Order: sequence, then structure tokens, then C-alpha cells
Amino acid sequence: MKNIDTNRIKPQLIRKHTIIKVPPTIKIVSLSKTIKLEESHKSQPQSHTRIPDQQKQKQIQSAVSTKSLLKTRQKNKPIIKYITREPAAGSIEKILRLKNTGINKTLIIIANGPSINEAQLDKLTDIPSIDTLSINKPFAKVWPTTYWAFFDQSQLRRNEDIWNTYNGTIFNSTSIKRQKKDSIQFSNIRGHGWSYNPSKGIHIGRSSTYAVMQIALWMNYNHIYIFGCDMNPDGLDGKLHYYGTNPDVDPTIRAKRFTQEAEYYDNAARILKPEERARFTFASQYNQWPFVDQFNKADHRIIVNAILQRV
Repeated sequence: MKNIDTNRIKPQLIRKHTIIKVPPTIKIVSLSKTIKLEESHKSQPQSHTRIPDQQKQKQIQSAVSTKSLLKTRQKNKPIIKYITREPAAGSIEKILRLKNTGINKTLIIIANGPSINEAQLDKLTDIPSIDTLSINKPFAKVWPTTYWAFFDQSQLRRNEDIWNTYNGTIFNSTSIKRQKKDSIQFSNIRGHGWSYNPSKGIHIGRSSTYAVMQIALWMNYNHIYIFGCDMNPDGLDGKLHYYGTNPDVDPTIRAKRFTQEAEYYDNAARILKPEERARFTFASQYNQWPFVDQFNKADHRIIVNAILQRV
């Protein structure tokens, strides 16, 4: 029988894939790792190794390889990782440059509740000390606004014509792959909370309005007025949005989500200092959720004139 040079034996390679659970706004990343099995003759002498016969040698190699593979798998169990997509190139720098840009100015946030049809928002345009921010579907009376924010891909799909012609600054989550020159991406921090440094991400939660409140405080506006955050399950004349019905969400389901959205605002009221909460005014007579009492509340039908007197 011939001696075997164990240095010439090549280890077998097994390809193993880790399992990645992908939550919303999370980048899908496929990871793989090559695992080297233990050599079947590692513990045997390097010379004078005898092989009883070819068939028996195959059985020995198979048994050792199987044992090594099982041992390796136990040590390298699949790992579930949550991997948040990194913001587009330049977004972090843009977010940092946003800080304090709202000093000595007022911000008007325009959400999609039906109450904005009753507010005189057109009076708040073209005023140097007032910036405006549209949420999701822009409201024609005040368009184009200084900023536009949406964090759901469906909003881009339904408002693509507006996207193509808009030249202002857009706030998006990292789930929106398409970007324009003045787009800024924010990574999503899961769970309830409040981000004091949006360059590290924001808590988008279930409300785009809640998300931009964090950005507005980072920009350090003197005051932030929020129109159209009605969160009224009954709607106005049966409508939950100023434009009617959101085609992507059943109205019954959407109305039930207000309870979950309110939890984020309740949490913010606990986190923010009194002087920080005082910077926000919810301009909607239809929002009856308890968290509103922790901030300022105003009648959307008459507050516009008061805003104009203050700026």
C-alpha cells in the first residue's frame, strides 16, 4: 500500500447562507460565508498512514466529514440581522447643514386631513419669515412649498408628475430609492422615541407628520404650526383626507391606525421638555386625542390671521 501525503488533501468547502429578516425600509443584504471542514486526517501522523482499502477509506472520510459539518453548523447557527439602508450619498452632510436654519422663522406643516380645506393657508405663502412643508400629497393652494416630505414609496408612485417638476427640498426615508438633487434621506429608527439628531435617523413610526416634527425641532424654528393632523376616525363628511380617499389603504383600516399613531405623540409629550412642546401648535379642531393637550392647540379656521400678526 502507498503512503498518503496529507498535505495534498484539499479541504471540502460548504457554502452557508445567513438568514436576514427584512422589516420595512430595510435594505436587503445577502450574506454568505465559506466554512472549511476539518481535515479527516488532522490528528493522524503525516507519514506511514495505512489505508485498509478504498471502500473503507471512503466510509471513514464520509463519517468524519459529516461529524465535522454538524459540529461546524452548531457553532455557526443562522443569524438574523436587521440592516438599515444607509442614506444616499451626501444626505448626512445635508442633514447637518439643516441644523438651526429655522432660527427666527416660522414653519407651517401641511398634513392631509380634510380640515385644510377650511383653513386660509394661501395667506401664508410668499412670506420671507415663513417656511412651508407639504406632507405626502401636496395641497394645491400652497404649492410649491419650501419643503416636501413623504416616507412611503406609494406617495412617489401616486405623485410622480409633481415629483418631476418640483425643485424644492424633499425629505424621504431610505426606502425611497429615487432621489433628486435636493433630496435628503433619513434612516428610520424603529420603535417609539424622539430623535434629537436626525443625522443618526428619525422615528418615522406610523406618521409622516411625527417624523417631520423631529426634523423641524432640529432646524430650530421659533414656532411650528401643524395643519391637517386631524386623526378623526369619522373624517369630515366621511372623508379622512382633504382629497377624499387614499387608494392604497382601506378607510376602515386607516381610521383604526390613528390609535397607533397617537401612541407616538403621547410618547413625544413625555420625552420633550415643556419649552420644546410649546414650540408646536396643532391647528385642527377635529383632533381630539389627549396628546394635543400636551402641546398647543388652535382652531384651524381662525389661527392663520393670528400667525400673520406674530411674524
